[in-house]
Amino acid sequence: MTMRTLLIAASMLTPTYSLADVLKCSIDGYKEEIFITTSPDTNSNDSQYARIGISPGIGNRAIVVTDRMGATAFVELNVDGTPVGLLTVQKDMRVIKSRHAIDPSGAVFAPSQNTGVCTRCAGVRACLP
Repeated sequence: MTMRTLLIAASMLTPTYSLADVLKCSIDGYKEEIFITTSPDTNSNDSQYARIGISPGIGNRAIVVTDRMGATAFVELNVDGTPVGLLTVQKDMRVIKSRHAIDPSGAVFAPSQNTGVCTRCAGVRACLP
């Protein structure tokens, strides 16, 4: 393999954060806006995670997965690393928020799904009121 081939292969496997550094999302059924903040604009030093919360840069950790067709999924993790939700942001900035709980036996209960729309902010400060 040539170096160019290796670089192309590596870039295909690396998640991209091309949607925005900070997304401000209005989701049906939520009275507060939801913010999705990707590294390096989080207030944490664990640059491998994005953050989902009610303030830019602060909230639950999230793993970012970019679909080759342009949608980006944010898998929200609770404190112990259990996935508790999924936010999928489409290319047109529509968002689908799916949540659930997992009981100690591993059963999933209380699933919900809401839709909304996100807007791009130029950074953490641009999203603040």
